[in-house]
Amino acid sequence: MFNLDIISPIDTLFGVARHGKMHRFTFDVNSGFTGYKVEKLLRRYGVRVWGRRVAGSQRSFLVKQSQAVWAEYILCRAGVPLLSPLLDPRNAYYPDRHPDASMPVPWTEQGVPAISFVDHLGEWLAKLFG
Repeated sequence: MFNLDIISPIDTLFGVARHGKMHRFTFDVNSGFTGYKVEKLLRRYGVRVWGRRVAGSQRSFLVKQSQAVWAEYILCRAGVPLLSPLLDPRNAYYPDRHPDASMPVPWTEQGVPAISFVDHLGEWLAKLFG
């Protein structure tokens, strides 16, 4: 089956052009986390997502290199099982230290808004399909 994805490379290009070096995180949706749920979680804590990819049940995305350790901390603390190697091995212990996936208080309740076409498309699809 031929799969042509032109949106993800364009989204990646915009992210890299705007922010420079990026870090890719990968997780499996069979864990109970959707790409949208993970992205909303990160945006709540000030982390934007770029370069989204889908490969079977695996999802991956890019974040700014300068926010990668912070993003990893948030993901691990929320219990997102990352398939990519950890940048800070201490993050592997946070789910056990914070039962029930308790999260730190975000800096703002709204987080960062959707800005790119892909952000808005994700928001629209989430409203449409739940």
